[in-house]
Amino acid sequence: MKGKQSRPGRGRIAWFAAGLTLLALAVALITAGLLADHSPPQPDGDSNNDHTTRQTSDPSKTRTSADAHDDHPAGMKASTPTRLRIPAIDVDTTLMDLGLTDSDELEVPPLGKNAPAGWYERSPTPGEIGPALIVGHVDSASEGPAVFYRLGALERGDTASVTREDGSTAEFTIDDVTDYGKDSFPEYRVYGNTDRPEIRLITCGGDFDDDTGHYEDNIVVTGHLRNTR
Repeated sequence: MKGKQSRPGRGRIAWFAAGLTLLALAVALITAGLLADHSPPQPDGDSNNDHTTRQTSDPSKTRTSADAHDDHPAGMKASTPTRLRIPAIDVDTTLMDLGLTDSDELEVPPLGKNAPAGWYERSPTPGEIGPALIVGHVDSASEGPAVFYRLGALERGDTASVTREDGSTAEFTIDDVTDYGKDSFPEYRVYGNTDRPEIRLITCGGDFDDDTGHYEDNIVVTGHLRNTR
């Protein structure tokens, strides 16, 4: 993990431009190996326009987009994220910084069951206005389930919290869990500017293609900032 100082906040326009130029590469960002006789959880619901969205089984967790906007706090100052916790799926991981490789491709975390998730350092820090991007592997053929193996089991209303380098914590409410085919991945919807602090958690999903050695889809979890401490 790279040690670095909290970076100054970046404008949303700058992030959006970088996002569409560079993060289109993230459509197939997580290479994962098939687990024999085991598949990671997938979002429920009927397929619609090449994507599937999880429908919450608990009506008390259901939130409308208006509700989500009514109670979100103001954006936080920039501070590098250091740890992600998602209680509903037992995720408690440190976060490494992810940049670009020498060939201008998005870096990914190391592959392995104990490997951390990673925050893309050209996206807003979690808690800043805009979409903070965190990615992680789903599994590996040699070591089994990885950090985001159960990401597709999340439901609207679940929570995720990110500890930041300055000692603060950004707490998010999950709004949406969607399985997108990699051939129809909606870059603007996932990476586009937002007017509030949001988070994007991404891993692989769908069926495994033996010929390519990749899953065919990406699971994208979207959440909004609900509290800071």
